[in-house]
Amino acid sequence: MEITYFALGMLSMVALTFVGVVVWGLFRVSKIERQINVIKQNDRFEFDNVQRQFENVYRSVDSVRDDYRREFESVFRRFETIEENSRLNTNELVRTMDEKFNKMEQHQFGQFHELHGMIVDRHNASTSYTDKRVDKLLNQKEVL
Repeated sequence: MEITYFALGMLSMVALTFVGVVVWGLFRVSKIERQINVIKQNDRFEFDNVQRQFENVYRSVDSVRDDYRREFESVFRRFETIEENSRLNTNELVRTMDEKFNKMEQHQFGQFHELHGMIVDRHNASTSYTDKRVDKLLNQKEVL
């Protein structure tokens, strides 16, 4: 009987050890599960944080791109305005030069016309004077 009690005692010890190992294993599994859940939460938080940072970077890039586009359009509009103003100024300059040239031409033509009139008048006067002298000379010869 002693062997029976000894075998039962040993079996009890093995059973208690087995139960102890199982309980200890369950506690370890539970602890590891909690650690895994904490790691998952941290990973999820970090993933969300990284995703927000990427979105912020994308927004910043879009903002900078829009700023450059607006600045380019502004510079292009200013260039078009300058080009239009220079075209208008050039047209105005050509128009002014034409007017000045026409005035100068009219003035020169007027001076030429006036000079021509003076020459014609002098010619006519000299011709008239010569005719009078010739007539006078002819009249004197007839008288003689």
